[in-house]
Amino acid sequence: MEQETPLQPAPGSENLRYEFSPDLVTLMGQRPEETEAIRTARTHLIARHIHDGRRGLAMCAATKGVGCTFTSANLAVSLAQVGVATLLIDGNLREPSLETFIKPPSPAVGLKQCLEGDGVQVSAFVHHEVISNLSLLYAGGVSQNAQEALAGGAFKALIERCLRDFEFTIVDTPAASLCADGIRISTIIGYTLIVARANTSRFAELGNLASQLREDGAQIVGTILNEG
Repeated sequence: MEQETPLQPAPGSENLRYEFSPDLVTLMGQRPEETEAIRTARTHLIARHIHDGRRGLAMCAATKGVGCTFTSANLAVSLAQVGVATLLIDGNLREPSLETFIKPPSPAVGLKQCLEGDGVQVSAFVHHEVISNLSLLYAGGVSQNAQEALAGGAFKALIERCLRDFEFTIVDTPAASLCADGIRISTIIGYTLIVARANTSRFAELGNLASQLREDGAQIVGTILNEG
């Protein structure tokens, strides 16, 4: 197992008062079985993905309620714990939920405003080093034209910049049953991890999602099954 280091607030961030949910199990030190499952996924991801030079991953789910954001946030923290400079992006412009796991001190601007801006650098919207080695780009609220925003060249350029600037970038996406945003994001990044839940996710739905991802050119690196 990789050697972990304690996570501390970044220099100068002590007064920002981020609030961390108990569901951020890899940070809060509770629920050891779930924490260990995330660490196991991290080990495989580092060995089979990051060490091969791949720098990004979209997190996709077939339906809502299977723990996609939970997995995205905890995996990002777990990578940060072993020294991987990680950026976590809330790519769900329909029902953003990263703020329920790491609440900023004030309503956060983010991806939505970055895509609506005119030539504004993404770094202006990133919450850098919220905890050691972990930076965040919040959704910035619900977008009324999410599909168009993610389909444009600005989003592709943003992702390319993030992949250059950080060792690893994780993008949380909305469920495929709601929209095609997750497939679009996966296609741009090139790699995706499917999130499912025991006793909830249906094999046919997962199969359809996998087929759509492959048809659009995204490589599936694995599946995480959360407890029911």
